Amino acid sequence: MYTYSQLLKFCTLVFVKLGMDEDKAADTSEILIEADMMGHSTHGVRLLPLYIKDVENGNMAIKGKEEILKDTGNCVTINGKLLPGIWLTKKSLKLAAERAKIHGTSTVLIKNSHHNGALAAYMLPIVNEGLVPIIKSSVPSSATVAPYGGTKALLTPDPMAIAYPTNKDPVIIDISASITTNNMIADKIAKDEKFEFDCLLTSTGIPTNDPLEVQSKNGTVMPLGGLEYGHKGFAMALGIEALSQGLSGSGRSKKPKSMNLSTFIQVIDPEAFSGLKAFKEEMSFLTEQCLKNPPIDDNNKVRMPGQTAINKRKKSINEGIFLSMETNSTLKEISNKFELTL
Repeated sequence: MYTYSQLLKFCTLVFVKLGMDEDKAADTSEILIEADMMGHSTHGVRLLPLYIKDVENGNMAIKGKEEILKDTGNCVTINGKLLPGIWLTKKSLKLAAERAKIHGTSTVLIKNSHHNGALAAYMLPIVNEGLVPIIKSSVPSSATVAPYGGTKALLTPDPMAIAYPTNKDPVIIDISASITTNNMIADKIAKDEKFEFDCLLTSTGIPTNDPLEVQSKNGTVMPLGGLEYGHKGFAMALGIEALSQGLSGSGRSKKPKSMNLSTFIQVIDPEAFSGLKAFKEEMSFLTEQCLKNPPIDDNNKVRMPGQTAINKRKKSINEGIFLSMETNSTLKEISNKFELTL
């Protein structure tokens, strides 16, 4: 178990030793750790060696500023210049929140961004201001998901997150347009595990649970809905890529080579509509009705999206942050490499 401050200091020092600006190092470390606290371990500090590798190979910029390409007041388009995606996303969310309080809604598009981690990890600071944050992200430089009915990878898992306040805990929705994610595939391979069900396809379109089929044999990830209803996940992916790649002007036609994200960020202020009080009343009522819904299994009652993550986060604050054996081993290697104490 680790404390938050312990991991934050370690990860930040690693990035600083690589030459990263301190604010970028701290923001990147914070969101990686936040993901672990919420139970999103596939997008937590286990990504540290991948980020280190991209910095060392010149695929992640570590100094400088983003470029504002267009600013109309409530709409902003940014060239991220391959700077840390977490830093860019966090900064853009803050900007969108500030503008939403003025305009009611605000949208920021980021192109040419490095990886931005777990989208759920950004939500709490914004939703705690009584705002509704939305993030949709895609990777035009990558392809692991085939269009529904196809066998050749063209899309990415294309995650999206939305959170909203209630009179109690907020609801945090973090889903992808595919059944599983690239980071989950990498995690399964690292642990020498297979998925518990067929969520992947071989290169010829045969269902499989073997992650190696995707990593090294040209297999693909099934869109959300699987073989029967994958048209829904496919459609969702197209919508996300339209909002992230289309609106930012940075998509697959540009054929970027290294890790390169396009991200859509929007923040809505309920006060610009029916008001925060009315919003919370309606969404609190809906939450209560969902939780009271008669369960199929008394031992597995209805839960709200993000409920488990929020509870895990509270436990992490009180008891410490749990990391897997594989991640602990990796952190020891990194501490030796950079001569840091963890």
